[in-house]
Amino acid sequence: MAAARRKLPSGLIADLTEPEVRGFSEMVDHFRQWQGFSLPWLRPKVPAVVLKSVGKGADLLGWLGWRSPMRSTALQALADGIRGDPSAWLEAGGQPCRSLVSTLRSLPSTRQERLFARMYFMLPLAIATLALFWCVSGLIALISPLRAAAVLEGHNVPAWVASITVYGGAFADIGLGLGILWRSATRMATVGMIVLSACYLFGGLVVAPDLWLDPLGPMVKVVPAIVLAAIVAMMLEAR
Repeated sequence: MAAARRKLPSGLIADLTEPEVRGFSEMVDHFRQWQGFSLPWLRPKVPAVVLKSVGKGADLLGWLGWRSPMRSTALQALADGIRGDPSAWLEAGGQPCRSLVSTLRSLPSTRQERLFARMYFMLPLAIATLALFWCVSGLIALISPLRAAAVLEGHNVPAWVASITVYGGAFADIGLGLGILWRSATRMATVGMIVLSACYLFGGLVVAPDLWLDPLGPMVKVVPAIVLAAIVAMMLEAR
């Protein structure tokens, strides 16, 4: 606004920031208090080699389309420190910038901010869980295809149908498990997981209803996987 009213000199280069310097841990404390959380009771010192490994892993996820805040460039910027000097702005007649504490006080912190903060780290965990679950499920079927087909053949399913079902289902499981790791295909993969799981449940009910009463509950355990896939699909909204 001041620049539009020609109250500032042309070509001014200035940092728009509060004068106070804050450390990273202090910033974390302010945001936690703003959201209504207690201060962290544990502040572990993460070794540099671990941080470097995390950064490399985040860089790899970047190739899959994920915009991780833990990439090497971001971690290096935090390690180097980000500083700004508002003196040039103030000397030119600019209004002082509001402090972090004052800014947070002026913004509402509701249940959705607290929920987002909690769920932010749960999303990658949920995606990794689904990827592992579906890939392992497919690999187990490929390791013992005859044994898996025997279960279907024992329920009067023709051998060729059982074989196609086992191999087709195994490759579909692995494809969905790998597909959910690719950001642009994540939502499609979760929908595929829900649809394929529903097919498994319906097929099991028609062909082998006794599996529903199995002590290990192989069919019942599919239901939580459907719910988790649906939750991931809903959490993928960027805004």
